[in-house]
Amino acid sequence: MENKFMNTIIKAIIFVAILFSIVFVLSIYVKSFGSSSENKDIEKKYEDEIRYLDIKILSLVNYLNNIDLQNYRVVITKVATESDTGSSSEKTEQNTNETEDNAENGTDKEETTLTKMEEETIVQENNEVDWKTIEGELEILCSTWPSIVLDLYNKDIKSEDIVGFSDALDQAIINAENKDKNMTAMYLAKLYGYLPTFLGKIQTEEMKQEAIEAKSYIVNAYSYVQTDDWERVDSEVERARNLFSSLVNDPSLINSAKKYNINKSYIVIEELKNSISSQDKGIFYMKYKDALEELNVLS
Repeated sequence: MENKFMNTIIKAIIFVAILFSIVFVLSIYVKSFGSSSENKDIEKKYEDEIRYLDIKILSLVNYLNNIDLQNYRVVITKVATESDTGSSSEKTEQNTNETEDNAENGTDKEETTLTKMEEETIVQENNEVDWKTIEGELEILCSTWPSIVLDLYNKDIKSEDIVGFSDALDQAIINAENKDKNMTAMYLAKLYGYLPTFLGKIQTEEMKQEAIEAKSYIVNAYSYVQTDDWERVDSEVERARNLFSSLVNDPSLINSAKKYNINKSYIVIEELKNSISSQDKGIFYMKYKDALEELNVLS
C-alpha cells in the first residue's frame, strides 16, 4: 500500500516537473519571439522615418527650380457621345455649360471620363519659386521632427548631429521666409547630409545606405550650382561617382539582383559629371534629375 502511495507521489512530482519545464521553455520562447518581433517593428518604423525625411527634403530641394522627378502627369479629359448621331467629341472640364446647351438643342449626350499621359517639362526655366509651398512643407517637416528625434536618441545618434539637423531646419525656414534661394538650397542640402548617418544606425540593405550617401553628394552639388561654384559642384559629383565606381567593380555584387540598377546609376552619375564642364544649369538639372531617379530605385 505504501509502495503504491509512494509511486503515485513520485509520478505526481515528475508530472509537475515536466509541466513546469514546458511552461518555462514556452515562456522563454514567447518572450524571445515577442522581443524579436518588437525589435523588427522598431527598426521598420525608424527606417520609414528616414525614408520620410529623404522624400520630404528632396521635394523641397527640387521645388527651388521646379524640377519634377515624374516624367509624365495624368491628364483627365471627357468624351461626350451623342446618341442621335453616334459621333463623339473631346472636351475639357471647363465646358460646364454644355449640358444646358444639349438640353435646349434636343441632343442626348453621355460623358465618359478618359485619362492619358502627357510628357512634362523637366525644368521650367524662369519660373518663380513657389515660396508659399516651400514654407508650408517646411512647417510640416518641422512639426514631425520632434517625434523622429525620440527615435534618433534611442538609436544612439550623437546629440550634436540631432542639434545640427534642428539648427539647419530652422535656418532653412528663415531663409525660405526671406525668399533667399541660394541659402535655402544650402541648408536643405545640409539637412540631407545627415541622412546617411541616421540610416547607418540600423541594419538595412547596403544599397540603400550607398544610394542615400550618393544622393547627399549630388544634392550638395545642386546647392553649389545655385551660386555658380562649379569647382565644388565637380568635387561633390566626383564623390558620388567614386562611391558607385567601387560598387560596379565589387565582385560580391556580380550576381546581385540590383546589379543592373547599380551599373545604370554609375552611368547616369558619370553623365552628370560630364555635364559640369559646360557650366550650363539647364543641362545640369536634366542630368541631376536622371541621377536622382535612378538612385531612388536603390534607396
